[in-house]
Amino acid sequence: MPALIAFFLSSLWLGWTILVDFFVVPTVFQQVPDFFVAGNLGVAVFTKLNRLEFPLASTLFALICLHIKQTKRQHYLAVISLVLLAIAGLYLFSLTPKITQLTAAWEYAEKLGTLGQGGEDVQQLHQSYHKTYIWLDTVKLLLLSVQLIVLGLFLSKKTR
Repeated sequence: MPALIAFFLSSLWLGWTILVDFFVVPTVFQQVPDFFVAGNLGVAVFTKLNRLEFPLASTLFALICLHIKQTKRQHYLAVISLVLLAIAGLYLFSLTPKITQLTAAWEYAEKLGTLGQGGEDVQQLHQSYHKTYIWLDTVKLLLLSVQLIVLGLFLSKKTR
């Protein structure tokens, strides 16, 4: 039963990640003419999703550990699930708050006309965090796909 629930939750997580990353956010940036309004909307969406991802990743980790305990197989799923939990934690507790702060600082500097004058380049730092987020999301999508394949194979063998 834990494998079936983990399969369902992993599918849900993968599905909403694909929907948001490849459809919602690009549509927002195409339809909303103001860069900062679109960016703030994107950050709001990711903040809400991060608040869902972390408890979901925690639940998945517990389910995967229960599955391993019951079957005494597929121990590597625990590593995958733990990495997914770490990514969700990085998003919630580090990357999204930093991107939110940098977006606000960038917008403020743009309004004052002080963008790029002395100190740290807010745009470059923002882009650095954004690239890290994209890289981690790519890893997350790959790991969720592997997790789904492994769980799906286990479940299909179990039903035969």
